[in-house]
Amino acid sequence: MRVLVTGAQGFIGRAVVVGLRERGWKVTALDLTPPAQPLPQDVDVVTADIRATDQWRPALDGIDAVVHLASAHLQVDLPESVYWETNVRSLRPLLEASRAAGVTHFVHTSSVGVHGSLASVPGDENSPLAPENLYEKTKAAGEAEVVAFLPEAAPLGVTIVRPAWVYGPGDPRTERILGAVARGRFIMFGAGRNQRHPIFIDDYVAGVAQILLQPHSFGRTYILAGPASLTSRELVAAAERVTGGRTRLRVPLALGYAAGLGVEIGCRIVGAAPPISRRTLAFFTNQNAFDTARARRELGFAPAVGIADGFQRVWDAMQRFTPARH
Repeated sequence: MRVLVTGAQGFIGRAVVVGLRERGWKVTALDLTPPAQPLPQDVDVVTADIRATDQWRPALDGIDAVVHLASAHLQVDLPESVYWETNVRSLRPLLEASRAAGVTHFVHTSSVGVHGSLASVPGDENSPLAPENLYEKTKAAGEAEVVAFLPEAAPLGVTIVRPAWVYGPGDPRTERILGAVARGRFIMFGAGRNQRHPIFIDDYVAGVAQILLQPHSFGRTYILAGPASLTSRELVAAAERVTGGRTRLRVPLALGYAAGLGVEIGCRIVGAAPPISRRTLAFFTNQNAFDTARARRELGFAPAVGIADGFQRVWDAMQRFTPARH
């Protein structure tokens, strides 16, 4: 069986490519740029802009399933229009072309960010959508495009996946957290009582593999999250235990918001990425804990890697590189 993975050069995309190849799938990896790191030798690589139909359409020939990960995500220097073109307007042409090419299954990757900060936890697939930032709003709009296509999708099966915070070796955000904690430079904003729900990359890839070509997943939406949610303070404490570092600086949230706004304005003037922003502070404020009962019941989804083990694996991988990396 052959699967096309879009967004294959991202942290999650590369792991999905490798994980599916290890499970016996023939994989075509599609992204905007050529591979920055080697992929398995027998993986076909296609360089294409997901917004340009003529560039990626030939890649659908002979494809049985599509795992669609390509998106505009955290790039602060991208115009707003690119988010809407990439995360929303490119979807209908890709879905229609997949159906026309005889693809059996289209797995659309959304985000738990479409729920915003939950009013009560744990949430689930039926929790209200309340996106807050541009990325979350375009992912919610992308889901709406997919749902609008469902009545005419047959014979193409379509599934929506909402991953929680996916982390693991090679994930820049997790490496920044562990590196900052190790150096005693991590700043804790507020009391850290809000809930986060990380999922280790291997568990996430296993969940995607369990979805592929399963007819009972057609037309369904699944949240994939780890074995347990934790407060942001518990996450930082886990990072301290793994790295041996300490969190020395604690700042009230109100002061953090004021500082974030100031840094955003300053960086916008000079055209630089802000090291801290109001969006960054969502790590310390947003409630993101989820019940994954639907995925467990319908897919047999059983995430196994807890935060202590997961952080340790990331930290061990970081140690294999030069200290300058983190």
